[in-house]
Amino acid sequence: MISCLLVPLLSVLINIRSQSDFDSLQVRLDSVLRAGQPERIEIRFHPGVYFYREGHITLYDVHSPGTEIAFSGENCTLIAEDNGRGHHLDNNYVDLKLCEPVDAWSPVRKAGSWPVPVLFRPNEYKIRCQEPDIPPEQAKDLWVHLTQWFIAPFYPVVEIRNGWLYFRKDREYETGIWAELRYGRCLPRYILCDKPERNDLHACTVSRFLTVSDTRLKGLSMENLRFLGNGEGKSLICFDRFQADSVLVSECSFSHIRSHAIQVSYTDHVCIKDCLFSGNYQSCIRVMEGSRNANIQKNRFIGNGRMMTNVPLVFCRGVDYRIQDNYFEDFSYSAIGLGIHFTEEDIYGTSGIVERNEICQSEQFRSGVFRSLVDAGAIYIGTNNTRTVVRNNYIHDIDGPHYNRGIFADDGPKNVTIEGNTVLRIYNGYCIDLRKCLRVSHLRDTKVPDPNTGNRISGNIYDGRVRMYIRKDDPTSYVGGNRKVCE
Repeated sequence: MISCLLVPLLSVLINIRSQSDFDSLQVRLDSVLRAGQPERIEIRFHPGVYFYREGHITLYDVHSPGTEIAFSGENCTLIAEDNGRGHHLDNNYVDLKLCEPVDAWSPVRKAGSWPVPVLFRPNEYKIRCQEPDIPPEQAKDLWVHLTQWFIAPFYPVVEIRNGWLYFRKDREYETGIWAELRYGRCLPRYILCDKPERNDLHACTVSRFLTVSDTRLKGLSMENLRFLGNGEGKSLICFDRFQADSVLVSECSFSHIRSHAIQVSYTDHVCIKDCLFSGNYQSCIRVMEGSRNANIQKNRFIGNGRMMTNVPLVFCRGVDYRIQDNYFEDFSYSAIGLGIHFTEEDIYGTSGIVERNEICQSEQFRSGVFRSLVDAGAIYIGTNNTRTVVRNNYIHDIDGPHYNRGIFADDGPKNVTIEGNTVLRIYNGYCIDLRKCLRVSHLRDTKVPDPNTGNRISGNIYDGRVRMYIRKDDPTSYVGGNRKVCE
């Protein structure tokens, strides 16, 4: 049973000491909020492991502007429940005895050929591989995760025979099946995805722990919580149309999250700091349109992007954001993604500063077969920006299959300042690439009539190739004071 302690300052303390305490948390929280507007509700997790169901905590249409809700923990781990309904492709797995994640997928491997159509078998292809034979009856749960330019779709495996992996292509994707040849000039990479061999693992099938939506509070904080594993689906934590003076996530860890970890939309004053994100599959933090004054600082991002998708680890489309003093190591596409695609309106005026971050790939990650996609940038900037500043970052030791850049401003970006960055040892792409793309203004669905305008590139240090296009007819753009050094 949850214990509730009322103290003089209208503060409520809810202790979580058992799974039953955790299971009844929503009911107790609703009861406290209905009874009045306490100044503070503290939810304190004591040491232990707790399993959350889908949407375990939901604050919807709550109006309590004088209340602060604080989640805090001490040596506690929150794990997604197994509701028995998830497909193994969408699940994560945890060894409950060790309280550690278990990766059921194979290491990334390079195909020995591009996909080859199989004669007289519609929608069936094959690639050269070095896998042992698997007959069709044993391949029913086996899938192959195959790179195609900036995505990597899943395909069901038919069989593996005589050094060939046969698979079905039952639908079309936004890139063609031969995109690695057309855009990357490289052989595709693949991962085999099967059910785990061990029967004693806990399957994380549910995805959402916390939703705060259409709600007004004084503040909300989460501190010292460890999230381990969830299933594909909704983001683990969602703040949507949430009004508060401050929203703080600090000193938490997020490991092997299969969905996006934290999503923020139409919510101001969110601060995520001193957290650890490791082994996650998609985005770690997404700050979407209509969100102001997001602050992402002093976090560590290690070994994320395991899905090999083109979603950045930190994806920011807010207003007046700050991404600063973070450390990123090992990712499949981009550490930081900014700006808005040229087919979308910049309704709110996306703007912010990215500064003093370190972004790199470890020697181990860069050796062997790359767990990464082609045509990427450690910092990726889309076309439409009101004011985006990338300054004083240290980007180094970046490699990949083809065209993996340091700073990549794509598709004729506008209103971008790139200054004072140090970009070294970018092995197969530009250190800084602000790309000419005037055709954007003529495309049928464009929302940017003036690409490649309002850009300033100055004071950067690099040791490799750069591409810094500035329109001669644009007096608001400038390139100068950049310096190439010899390593």
